[in-house]
Amino acid sequence: MVTIKDIASALGVSPSTVTRALAGNSRISAATVHRVREQAEAMGYVADLSARAMQSGTSALLGLLLPDIQNSFYAGMARTVAEQCRKAGYQLVLAVTEDDPEIEQQHIRALVGARCAGVLLVPSAKVSVASGRLLSNVPTVQLVRRSETLHACCVGIDDSNALATATGLLLDLGHRRIGILLGESQLDTACARRQGHEQAYASRGLSPESELVRVGAPRARHGRDATAAMLKLSTPPTAIVSAGAALTEGMLDAVSDYFGTEEPNVSMLGFGDSSAFRWWRGGGLSTITLPIADIAATACERLFERIDSKGASPADNTFVCLDTGIVLRGSTAPPTVNV
Repeated sequence: MVTIKDIASALGVSPSTVTRALAGNSRISAATVHRVREQAEAMGYVADLSARAMQSGTSALLGLLLPDIQNSFYAGMARTVAEQCRKAGYQLVLAVTEDDPEIEQQHIRALVGARCAGVLLVPSAKVSVASGRLLSNVPTVQLVRRSETLHACCVGIDDSNALATATGLLLDLGHRRIGILLGESQLDTACARRQGHEQAYASRGLSPESELVRVGAPRARHGRDATAAMLKLSTPPTAIVSAGAALTEGMLDAVSDYFGTEEPNVSMLGFGDSSAFRWWRGGGLSTITLPIADIAATACERLFERIDSKGASPADNTFVCLDTGIVLRGSTAPPTVNV
């Protein structure tokens, strides 16, 4: 492995000059910095991050903990975080928790052991006390979900308002039997989305039907199974609203399986806006649009600020709320049967 001394020997300068030049020290001339970096590149020099971590107390690593990388919402978020980290000079470490607090704790312990500079995470429903302690001295920002165990800023959306708007739109089209696909009730986002759904009914003097409220893991399988079960009811829903990106994928699978090539007689409103949703069955899927890139970029900005403050700033428990929208496409129309 090429060392600082090897580069110094090749250039006829001291190792300390090489070290300062690679670090961009202002005491080293621009010409020398260029010459040193050019030589380091030619020789294939790679910085010893472990040594740097021992000297500074932290490494250039940032952790991103997500529950499900197959979810288009989280995949898009990871893409933006990776780009922001690259621009800021950090190396991103991605970990998948599967919404399991024990797996989550294992990843957090490993990141803290590697002296990571900071952590971005979508917390599980039940973040362990141990995870909270491990992150208590590490700059941390929560994404989308909020856990009381973590005393850290969160960047997300107004989940309640998003679902109140979506359900209200369907109600105003004349739908009354509206199915809703929700994540587990332990998740703060799922609770807020259910609350918004119920508020939309209440504001119009109506009540949702309990058999059409389907709660489960925020995965495509639950969305598919719950949608299939609702479509087989003696009186099926005339509309279904999904409160999760993966749940939306499952909903579309179930509707395709049930109706085949026939035109579905159920209106649908999804969550998130992947390219597949835009062209679904030609007319496209009406959906709640999410500021995925803005959430990720804002979270990175907050995290970099926390890292740069070196613990000088007080704990930040604020919630940064970004706006959602709704785009209407061919999947949403007034009911075709009396309700």
